[in-house]
Amino acid sequence: MGAPRLLVIQHDLDDSLNELAVPLVTAGLHIDTWDTWSRDTPPEPLAAFDAVLSLGGLASAADESRLPWLGAERQLLADALEADLPVLGVCLGSQILARAAGGTNYRAARAEIGWCQVDLEPEASNDMLLAGFPNQFQAFHYHYDTFDLPDHAVVLGRADELLQAYRIGEHAWGLQFHIEANPAVVYAWLGTYRSDMDQAGVDIDHLRAFTAEYFEQYRRLTWSVGETFAHAVHASAAKRGASAGHPPSR
Repeated sequence: MGAPRLLVIQHDLDDSLNELAVPLVTAGLHIDTWDTWSRDTPPEPLAAFDAVLSLGGLASAADESRLPWLGAERQLLADALEADLPVLGVCLGSQILARAAGGTNYRAARAEIGWCQVDLEPEASNDMLLAGFPNQFQAFHYHYDTFDLPDHAVVLGRADELLQAYRIGEHAWGLQFHIEANPAVVYAWLGTYRSDMDQAGVDIDHLRAFTAEYFEQYRRLTWSVGETFAHAVHASAAKRGASAGHPPSR
């Protein structure tokens, strides 16, 4: 068998894997990208992939009537959950994953833009993806929507009343914050979305200063997520290969 194949779903040109790319590539994953702005359906059937990673984006997860790819992505993520494939949803991706699992999406009472504190739940201490995280940490946010989860989901983190991290099954996770963000992302979005940040009351000077001070610590969290998710992908691919009678990849 070759390297495990990871389908990355990218919704906007300015929201890619960013800092997550290096740990995933270093772990030996073969990465294919579905760019939803250029096509409404995945490039290949789900059966061609060993895992799915859905990134952030400007769309609302509930806007399926206007954006056909949203319905296609929700169904793909539902099928991935049914097939017990590793899945990671980031920001918009976490919202679509919640919807695919039976949850609901809606506008949050407040926008989260910039660096905000995430508080982990006790369940996170035994979670594969977040076990090495501190109980409280700063994460980069840029979203207006939130979601409710189905009863079978495990909540792993919150920011006050807003859900921030959860798990579905054994290895499908949603992170409402932008774990992939690095200084390049923050400063680029500061240029592109400055008016939105001003309207939301973001302290721009603090945003710049905190990014410069904190990015190395945040990069360690990003790499931890990337490496752990890649491990889950390798383990799942090896298990599926063994059940299909294929020898493990070397």
